Amino acid sequence: MAQYRKNSLVEKVKNFFLDEGKDIRNCKICVGLSGGADSVSLLCSLCEIKDLFGIDVCACHFNHRIRGSESDRDENFCSELCKNKNIKLFIGSENVPKYADEKSLCIEEAARECRYTFFEKVLSANNISYCATAHNSNDNAETLLINLIRGSASFGSSAIAVRKNNIIRPLLSVSRNEVLEYLHSINQNYVTDSTNLCDDYTRNFIRHKIIPEIEKINPQAVSALNRFS
Repeated sequence: MAQYRKNSLVEKVKNFFLDEGKDIRNCKICVGLSGGADSVSLLCSLCEIKDLFGIDVCACHFNHRIRGSESDRDENFCSELCKNKNIKLFIGSENVPKYADEKSLCIEEAARECRYTFFEKVLSANNISYCATAHNSNDNAETLLINLIRGSASFGSSAIAVRKNNIIRPLLSVSRNEVLEYLHSINQNYVTDSTNLCDDYTRNFIRHKIIPEIEKINPQAVSALNRFS
């Protein structure tokens, strides 16, 4: 197996499997693949280390049908990526805006609910042990701030769990910059969700406005928030 730089993304993913115990080795793992940088880096890194831990890697993509042709573009990208890597891909779809109206949910909450319901169905129907999602350390810092701002009790300080039931998050110690550096190093492209650029969503507002201001006080604020979490 190739050697990787200490503390590189692949090295951190390897350490996740070393630290989290034998029960998540030698099994089927399905990557929640959106086509964005984080999930693409997770899929690629798992493909690099799968033989080391006896992992059978597949992927699942959920089309939320929120962004019209852009959503279809993402689905097509994921299909091509998995085809090129000889990875089995499960695809699901639902009209999330309609679901949100019916359930009186915000779009973010409805999308998450539909997406995770799909993940569970894929795992159950195909005897897959775990679903790996691509949350990174920046996501964790953002979630911590969201929880605190909304008045969460002390349990909210834990932010995103590295592992919860059959959901695992191998990138939780990896920063967004490390994700982009890794993809650049392997010359791997990805797609960008245009809604991630809109500050109307709480998470995006914290990502684009709040954290940059905090980093003026401490450039390592994301790392500090993760240590606290």
